[in-house]
Amino acid sequence: LRTEIVTSGSGKVHSYDLKGRLLWELRGMSSVTVPTPFAAEGLLYIASGNNNSPLRPVYAIRSGAAGDITLKAEARSNDFIAWTQPRAAPYVTSPLVYDGLLYVLLDNGLLAAYDALSGEEVYGRKRISTGIAAFTASPWAYDGKVFCLTESGETHVVESGPAFRVLHVNELDEAALATPAVARDSVVIRTLTKLY
Repeated sequence: LRTEIVTSGSGKVHSYDLKGRLLWELRGMSSVTVPTPFAAEGLLYIASGNNNSPLRPVYAIRSGAAGDITLKAEARSNDFIAWTQPRAAPYVTSPLVYDGLLYVLLDNGLLAAYDALSGEEVYGRKRISTGIAAFTASPWAYDGKVFCLTESGETHVVESGPAFRVLHVNELDEAALATPAVARDSVVIRTLTKLY
C-alpha cells in the first residue's frame, strides 16, 4: 500500500513514512534484535530472538498498519498482526520465506518451518547437522532447496517443503559468517579469505 522504513530495536519496532513520520509501533521484542525485517507473501516479517530473553517472537504484519499495534496479553493476532509465534525467532539469522513457508534457522543449527500466511507450524525444530555447528549467515533458497551456511564453511542443503530432509553438505573448509548474496543466476559467498 505504501513505502515504509521499518526499524527493529530493543523492545520495540517503529515504522516511518518517507518523510520520517511515525506510522506504527509494536512493543514485545526481545532485549536485542538482530534479524532484518523483510516483506514476502503480502506480509512484513519481523523476528527478535535474543538468547537471554524470554521473548523470541516472529510477527507477520499486514500492510496499512497504524498507531500502536502491540498485541494484548495472550493474543496471537489483531487487526494488523496476521499472526505471531512468540518463541520461534532466531538470535542472529534472518528468517526466510520460500514457496509459502517461513524457515527459521536458529544459531545452534535447528531449522523450523511455518506456514507463511497462517503461522501454523509445519515442522518443529530439526537439527541440521549431526555435529556441533554455529550459524551466523541467514539461509537462502532456490530450485526447491534451502541453503544453511555454518560458521565453519559447511553449506547444508535442505529440501524445501513440509518434510524435513537434508540432501547434501558442501564444504568450503574456511570460516564463513556473512550471508551469501543471490543475484540473477549466481550466489556470491564470502569466506574469511575468499570470494566464491
